[in-house]
Amino acid sequence: MAIEGSLQSVDIQDIAQLLNINRSTGLLHIESDAVKGVLFYRDGSVINAEVDGLTGDNAAYVLLGQSEGHFHFEIAEHSSDKLISRSINDLVLEAARRKDTIKRIRSSISHDNIVFLPLVDVRIPSQRKSFSEFEIKLLSMLDGQTDLKEVIGKSGASDFEVVYVVYELEKKGHLKRVDIYKLLEVAPLKKLFGKKTEVQIPSGIVDEWSKESVIYGECKYAEIRTQKMTFGQVEMSTKANNDERKVFMPKNIMAQFEVSPGDRVLVKPILYPN
Repeated sequence: MAIEGSLQSVDIQDIAQLLNINRSTGLLHIESDAVKGVLFYRDGSVINAEVDGLTGDNAAYVLLGQSEGHFHFEIAEHSSDKLISRSINDLVLEAARRKDTIKRIRSSISHDNIVFLPLVDVRIPSQRKSFSEFEIKLLSMLDGQTDLKEVIGKSGASDFEVVYVVYELEKKGHLKRVDIYKLLEVAPLKKLFGKKTEVQIPSGIVDEWSKESVIYGECKYAEIRTQKMTFGQVEMSTKANNDERKVFMPKNIMAQFEVSPGDRVLVKPILYPN
C-alpha cells in the first residue's frame, strides 16, 4: 500500500494509526521546511524514528507532531534496530501532549536566540544535589553567553526537552533571561581612532549590558552575526559619545564579515571567547 499526501490536508497521526491497523512494514517519510525524518514500521508497529540527529521515542514525537509538509510511505524491508517499544497510541498521545505543551511554552520563550544566566552554581555540591543530571547539564551550558539555539544543538536532546526544562528552571527562579543581543548599524571606523583588530561599541550599549549583569561590563570581545548568516568573534573597545546604535568597524573587519556601512548586525558581548 503506497500512501502519500500533504500534512495540511491529512493528519499525520491518522496516517500513523492506519499503517498500524494494516500491519504495514516500511518507512514513513515526513518532510517539511522545518524537519526531514522517517518512522520505521514493522508489522504495524513503529520500532524506530530518525530526525535531526534524534532517534527512538524523541524522534517519533517530533515527527508525529508535524502539521505541515508532505508524507510518503515506502513499502520496504529494512534492518532498523528496535528502539521504540511504546504502542502507536501511546506515541500519538505523547506527541499531541508535547505539541500542546510547547505551544504554551512558546508564548513565553518565543524564539531560540534568548540568552539565560544561571542564578545557581551547580559546581557547588550542596546546590547540585537539588537538580537532575539533565538540569545540571543545561545549567552548565546556559552560561549567560550561549543562546538557546546553541544549547539545543549541543545537548543531544530534542527541542521539546530543552525548552521545557529551561522554561521550568526559569519559572522556579534558577535562570535569569538577559537582553544582550543588540541590533546595531555598521559604520566605518577610521584608522586614526582605533585598532585594525577591534570594533568599537558605544559606551551606552556597554552600560545596557552591565545593567543586565555586571559580568558583561568586563567583556573584551563581541560576537557579530550578519543578515548573510556570517558570524564570528572580534576584540572590542568602548568609546563614549559615539552614535548609540552603531558599531564601528575597520575596513578589514567589514570585509571579513561581508558587510557595508548601513548594514545591520546582531552584536553581543562574549565572556569566554573561542
